[in-house]
Amino acid sequence: MCKKYFICEKRVLDFSKCQYLGEIHQVIQQELELPEWYGQNLDALWDSITGIMYVPADITIIYKPETEGSQELTSEISKIIDVFKEAAQEYNEITLHVEM
Repeated sequence: MCKKYFICEKRVLDFSKCQYLGEIHQVIQQELELPEWYGQNLDALWDSITGIMYVPADITIIYKPETEGSQELTSEISKIIDVFKEAAQEYNEITLHVEM
């Protein structure tokens, strides 16, 4: 939970309809308000979460695959979730919720 004395950025990343890895990174870039030069890979994601994204942040990741294409992204989404989990453990200003 965000500390009550700070404005907390609440963000929802819903990957349920994404069918391509690029779509996932577009959702991340748009919802986290990342710059145009966001690299759309796991290293760039880490750098963005820990250095560019507004904090404190309360992030909810939703992944309930709605199509066969989105089901095929499960392993990539797991890697992305792992990056968020690691950042949340290292930085007290990030709260993470995952709905699968």
